[in-house]
Amino acid sequence: MEKEKIKQYLQQAFWDVNYSADDLYTILTKEKAQVNAMTLERIYIRLLETYSWYKLLELVPKEQLAEMLSEKIIKNLRAEALRIRYYHVARILRKTTLSVTG
Repeated sequence: MEKEKIKQYLQQAFWDVNYSADDLYTILTKEKAQVNAMTLERIYIRLLETYSWYKLLELVPKEQLAEMLSEKIIKNLRAEALRIRYYHVARILRKTTLSVTG
C-alpha cells in the first residue's frame, strides 16, 4: 500500500487524538520511537482494534507482524474476542515456517 494511503488509515484510526498522520507513520515505520505519549505499542493496539486482519496485512510491514502480535500487545486489547482471535493468529504464524526449497 502506498505511503499516503497508510497515513490516511492511521489518521482514521486515531480520529480522537491530536497526532498528525506523519507522526503516526514515522512511529509505525520506526523512524521515531515515539512522539509525545504515542508509541508503536499504542499504534499496534489501535490498529488491531480498528481494522480487519486483511487490512492490517496491507498497513503493517510484514517484518513487524510478529511484534504486533506479541503477547504484551494482545493482552492490552480491550475486547476479549479480539484477544482470543489474535492469540490464535499469533500462534499459527509462529508455528508456520517457510520451506527454503519452496
